[in-house]
Amino acid sequence: MKQIHRACALALCAAVLGGCASTAPEANKETTAAAAPSSADAALRKDVEKAIAAESQLDGSKIAVAAKDGEVTLSGQVKNDWLKYLAETTAKGVKSVKSVKNSIKVPD
Repeated sequence: MKQIHRACALALCAAVLGGCASTAPEANKETTAAAAPSSADAALRKDVEKAIAAESQLDGSKIAVAAKDGEVTLSGQVKNDWLKYLAETTAKGVKSVKSVKNSIKVPD
């Protein structure tokens, strides 16, 4: 009788410990993707940066570019409204750009 109780207790312990030893579930791929910019976003950001750098009138301007899902955000500062407009127009001319949010500042 004692052996039956021991066998049952041992089986119960094995079942409980077996459940504790299971592997962790896979990380949520959507959460991981949202945390890091996609390669398409990084490529678009670089393409817009290259286009702005190639525009001679924007030479020396301090413009930062961010991209997410085809939406580009420009920030920084330029000397006048014309250069702000030119930066936006240049960004809009890049393939895969869906929209441009122009947050560039112009001094008073």
